[in-house]
Amino acid sequence: MANVSQVFVGVTLTIMMMGSIIGLIYLSTIILVRRFHTASNLLTANVFIVNILGGTGFWGTFYVMEAFYPTLLLRSPLLQIFSSYSEIVVNCFTIYSMIAVTINRFLAIKYQNKRFFKRLTWSIISSIAQWIVSIILPLPLLFLCHEVSLN
Repeated sequence: MANVSQVFVGVTLTIMMMGSIIGLIYLSTIILVRRFHTASNLLTANVFIVNILGGTGFWGTFYVMEAFYPTLLLRSPLLQIFSSYSEIVVNCFTIYSMIAVTINRFLAIKYQNKRFFKRLTWSIISSIAQWIVSIILPLPLLFLCHEVSLN
């Protein structure tokens, strides 16, 4: 018989999967229809990819691990550190992808006559910068982690 946390994980995973399927359908239209290959749609696709990978991929795995194997993280300090790092990276991906969209829209409106801010090249640069910052920013957590004992 399942306990409350396992039922909660099942409901959460169902909602995540439904959101991911809807996101994949929307993402496939952006990828497959040639006229949708614009700068703003590329950034929208980046947001969907980040949310599908991070939201469903990482958080789904994390919730299942916490519900069915609750002592797994306690037994392995390396897995604990990697889990903490991954959690921050996934959250940074989501936040910084939205910030990249916001900055891109601001620059496209502010500098209407500059074609560079409306091109796919600028969107690709924004997306790559967002991925690099999201991976590099939490790196100190890997090197500065230490075990704290309450005894």
